[in-house]
Amino acid sequence: MNELVAPPPLRKDNRMLGIGLCALAAVLLLFSCFSHRWLENRQREGMGFGFSLLSFEACLGDKCESKSNSELIEEAKSNGAKDVSGAFAPMGKVTLGLMLIAAIGLIGTAVLAHLKKRLEWPILPTTVGLLALMVALITGCVFIATKPGGAGGVGVGLGFWAFGIGTVVGIAALQMLNKLIKPVDPDVPLDDGAY
Repeated sequence: MNELVAPPPLRKDNRMLGIGLCALAAVLLLFSCFSHRWLENRQREGMGFGFSLLSFEACLGDKCESKSNSELIEEAKSNGAKDVSGAFAPMGKVTLGLMLIAAIGLIGTAVLAHLKKRLEWPILPTTVGLLALMVALITGCVFIATKPGGAGGVGVGLGFWAFGIGTVVGIAALQMLNKLIKPVDPDVPLDDGAY
């Protein structure tokens, strides 16, 4: 007896969605890298202060003063502040580096997916990007948690929100595109219509 067997359904090709999400995540992460408002306290127009991953900036009217986070922490410790963490400045630097690596992984993955290239590399850009994003989530949260000034001193700003959204979108995008750039497994049929 011949039984009719229906072919497996074709999966929808989400290549362009994945590429768009990679680009969005890379833009958000790069914005976050250079944002001067990861942490901020705006008391009124023209007056306030905030932290980037590398520096502190205080503004009063048109006059702004800036110093590195390391200098600020050392100055606070020398003035006898006890609630200042030595992890704050290094975590900012590590988070910045990881976000730059993740952005490179995201852009590389988007380009390879657009060109429909499959690589035989031992470590793919998706792996590099995912690892950098996952570790950056930890270091970024430690950076926020160890901020000087206690709970009421400063709150999160636009740079942190761009970081949070960019990491979540980046993880999803890299997962989507990984199957489209990794080497073909001869034991698994390609039924996604991609090639």
